[in-house]
Amino acid sequence: MDMNKLYKAAAAAGIAPFETRIRKENKITIELFNDVVENYTVAENGSIKVRGLVDGKGGVFSSDRVDDEVIDIAVAAVKDSAEYGQPVDPEFFLGGKDLHYEEVKTFDSKLAEVPATEFIALGKKIAKSSLALDKRIESVNIQVEYDFEETELKNSNGLNVGQKTNYVMIYGSAKAVSGELVESGSYYEILSELGGFDADGFAKKLVADAVDQLGGSSVKSGKYKVVYSPDCVAALLTALKDGFSAFNVEQHISLLEGKIGEQVFSPLFSLEQTPIGNDPFCSAFDSEGVPCKNAMLIDKGVPTGYVYDLDTAKRAGVKSTGNGVLQGGNVRPAVGYTRVVPGDKTLEQLFEQVGDGLYITGLGGIGTGLNPQSGAYSLQASGYLIEKGKRARPVSLITVAGNIMTDFKDVIAVGNDEKKTYYATKTPSVAIKDLSVSGL
Repeated sequence: MDMNKLYKAAAAAGIAPFETRIRKENKITIELFNDVVENYTVAENGSIKVRGLVDGKGGVFSSDRVDDEVIDIAVAAVKDSAEYGQPVDPEFFLGGKDLHYEEVKTFDSKLAEVPATEFIALGKKIAKSSLALDKRIESVNIQVEYDFEETELKNSNGLNVGQKTNYVMIYGSAKAVSGELVESGSYYEILSELGGFDADGFAKKLVADAVDQLGGSSVKSGKYKVVYSPDCVAALLTALKDGFSAFNVEQHISLLEGKIGEQVFSPLFSLEQTPIGNDPFCSAFDSEGVPCKNAMLIDKGVPTGYVYDLDTAKRAGVKSTGNGVLQGGNVRPAVGYTRVVPGDKTLEQLFEQVGDGLYITGLGGIGTGLNPQSGAYSLQASGYLIEKGKRARPVSLITVAGNIMTDFKDVIAVGNDEKKTYYATKTPSVAIKDLSVSGL
């Protein structure tokens, strides 16, 4: 697309300020059943989102086409939608001067040069290793996905920022069979580089997740001490992170309204927002071009503040925290990449501290069973019994019910086994002193 032509057309139509957000994506997906490639796809996608003001009212347009034929359509659509749009402060379209962006390392040039044949070989190695580890593994599915994304944000006030991101996500599922018992397990890793990746170690964890669950059964209903795995902690945190949005606070739908500066959670629990770093979820700027920065959200159990975009920040009389996220045609504040500050205990030491309880490794129904406004949840769960400080038999067919506000207040220990999860949260396992479990 001829960007000069687009901006000239917008100016001629009386759209000022005017902003463009262009996203390019390249994805390679390789799927294997056992060690046979079943699917190999290469996809290249692009999209453009534009927004601007016409007589002070905001208009938007988006398209998955990025070429000159879209220019007239985009300009006309912004004008038409602005007729029914809301007033927007022109100051929310930043200029390019006096903005400092911290460095993030989200793109690895060596990873970008890895041929698809190497990804295929890696998938086959994991599959063969998994099948050879245990005769009870009947089949495995391996998916290796390479993602590249480039984002460019510009406006007519001189803002011009961009970022490249690439990573590999390796996901495996395995089916274990022993007599009439059948179980499935899964494991995944998100990699910023391939150097140092242990394919055999990945296979061992995948196989163990399937085999160790064979013969799982329920437990008696009651109150249990619980150790939540990193993926479970990250899933529960999705609702808590929503509570930091200044917009949600304004709408009185935030779990943290009126709780800033109070000892809301356990002193052992700290949550940090980490957009600046070396992980794929990091970003130097938000959807409005505001520089991002790392900050504590919960410091030893005390929420430190809300996150703002330019609009909510102006109403609150503060500065934007760099958390503006474009959602449809509107920008709203939202928490980005986060990290639960790890403790100093191994997973085995967490079990020892719990003594008798449950190790929950799987939660089902997060999207419908967790209420982000009340924090209450009731979810299907699976995992293992903890007896006398040791992981014991597998557990299935149970439901756990609680409230995330209470859970993170009742944290009794935090592990050091942090994991990068696809919930955009890096977290270790966490032990909680009291949780309701429905079983037998």
